[in-house]
Amino acid sequence: MARLEVLIVALVASVVSAKISAQVHRELLVEGIVQEVVVNFVPVNLDSMVLLDAFDANRSGLVDALIAQSKKAKRVVDNVLGIRINGHCDKFFYIDNTFFPCGSLTTNEIRALANSPSVQSISKAVVARVNPLKVTAFESDAAAAAANQWGVDKIQASAVWATNATGTGIVVANIDTGVRLTHEAVSSNWRSDFGWFDPDAGSTTPSDSNGHGTHVMGTIAGQVNGIGVAPGAKWIACLGCPNSSCPQATLTACAQWLLCPTDALGNKDCTKAPHVINNSWGSTDGASTWFEPSISAWRAAGIIPVFSNGNSGNDCGTVGSPGMSPQVIAVGATDSTDGLAYFSSRGPTYDNRIKPDLAAPGVNIVSAYAATDTTYAYMTGTSMAAPHVTGASILHTAANAATDPFIYTTINTNSDSCTYTQAYTSADPRSYSCTHSTANVKPNSRSSPCTYTSTHPRTDTSSDDFCACQQQLETPIAVPNQQDSSSA
Repeated sequence: MARLEVLIVALVASVVSAKISAQVHRELLVEGIVQEVVVNFVPVNLDSMVLLDAFDANRSGLVDALIAQSKKAKRVVDNVLGIRINGHCDKFFYIDNTFFPCGSLTTNEIRALANSPSVQSISKAVVARVNPLKVTAFESDAAAAAANQWGVDKIQASAVWATNATGTGIVVANIDTGVRLTHEAVSSNWRSDFGWFDPDAGSTTPSDSNGHGTHVMGTIAGQVNGIGVAPGAKWIACLGCPNSSCPQATLTACAQWLLCPTDALGNKDCTKAPHVINNSWGSTDGASTWFEPSISAWRAAGIIPVFSNGNSGNDCGTVGSPGMSPQVIAVGATDSTDGLAYFSSRGPTYDNRIKPDLAAPGVNIVSAYAATDTTYAYMTGTSMAAPHVTGASILHTAANAATDPFIYTTINTNSDSCTYTQAYTSADPRSYSCTHSTANVKPNSRSSPCTYTSTHPRTDTSSDDFCACQQQLETPIAVPNQQDSSSA
């Protein structure tokens, strides 16, 4: 009996220890305390809560269920940790059922939390980033002026505008470095009601000290110089990446606010949630799933999440997180000739799924910039590609009164596709084959695929050009991949 009891104790200790990440273990071993951790409680199962109507007022029922679960998590923390000196600044988020303790926790406190059956894991909080490859600003409106910028023309957004669908009635959000509210391109279509959230500093008016977020929003909904794909849409924003750094707690606060926005007094109104959320941020860790519960909540609420796929280069398996999520539209970058950009991350994901889902213009994109109210800039990266697809999703929603599941289905069944196959046959021991595809948002008529195949050594420096697909789509969406595969 004594031996059995020892085995049971050892097993429990092993289970508890397994919940604690290696980084947390290491810091506790060295310091005796750990800071900047996140306690992940078991999230709500949302499978039975999927809402088919993005405007469904019953979204509040989803939020109420998430809040109820988070309250249980808080009771666990209160029971385990009791009254803490830094407890006044602890953060609990209902969207993913997480707890971010303020200050440090000791080894005993970490183990006591991990001992709770409702705690799934304890890990170090992550920091994502926005990271465009190139920024070239200029001060002149005349320098930016064009009928439409090349990316907007390439995806043929104007063909949708001709049907009187410019995004009117649709609300879009971005989680980014903010938006310069007074910029001429975006100043007229901000939705001021439940329209801005700054989780860290608490500012009440949109601003952008970086420029990245303003550029992204300009591409989505800009109304000047032909920069915006959906100029009729209203926009709101959350400051998730102050100074281009995107802390996990700040991103989670943004995700939660966009699921069910609150005003300055904390009053929530879930009907103010956006239809589409652009996320031009991420990390290079392609196996990280910490943002998945937030994405699940967005999808359950009928919100369309669009993510940049990352700028980690053209090797297979370079897709980052959260772009690797099966629940998001992950966007790679193309140039003006429809070639997949050299920097654009590829799949497959760590579990062998296809990424990116789509590709769109992301090289030398002109859009609004935050330096002045009339500054425009060239920027390059998948950060610039994602807002083209976000804008296209807005146009599609506006033109078809479409819901989230319908848009996902349409993207996967009604698309213009180019496929490029690389068969690396050099002496490189990591030789592999990859199949990628790219496409553009073309709104007019249904098209057929075109294919270009090339076999060359891994050391070949030639451009990874895709075939120039000129067929046009029936709806304003970008194109899904065909199949990625790799073998070590």
